[in-house]
Amino acid sequence: MSNKDLFQKIKDLKLPIGKYALFGSAPMGIRNLKECSDIDLIVVEELWEEYKNKNDWTYKITENGVEHIESSDGSIEMWHNWNPWYQDVKPFINSAEIINNLPFVRIESVLEWKKKFGREKDLKDIKVIYKFLSD
Repeated sequence: MSNKDLFQKIKDLKLPIGKYALFGSAPMGIRNLKECSDIDLIVVEELWEEYKNKNDWTYKITENGVEHIESSDGSIEMWHNWNPWYQDVKPFINSAEIINNLPFVRIESVLEWKKKFGREKDLKDIKVIYKFLSD
């Protein structure tokens, strides 16, 4: 699925601005810096509670004990926190950049998170983000 298709799936959910933001690789994807395999959404508790009980969403827990829910096709994951680093996602949602009518976590925050997580794919993304910010 292309970035464009993934972003359209988010628009189709008709979530209220100010209650969610696209995180993970999405802020890179909207800038054509990366192809996204899925979309990570951070959401306020109210949306989390609404969606975690929907039939077409699956409740999951990561190896590290972090809760999230996933759409039936696996293309969207919703998180009500971004543990272990960020318990409160509201500051990221409140400062999100609106691009193509969708709220994206600021690229500088993505960079900070990728530095903390430090997986091999994050290290590659860090280089791409630094180049983007320097241009």
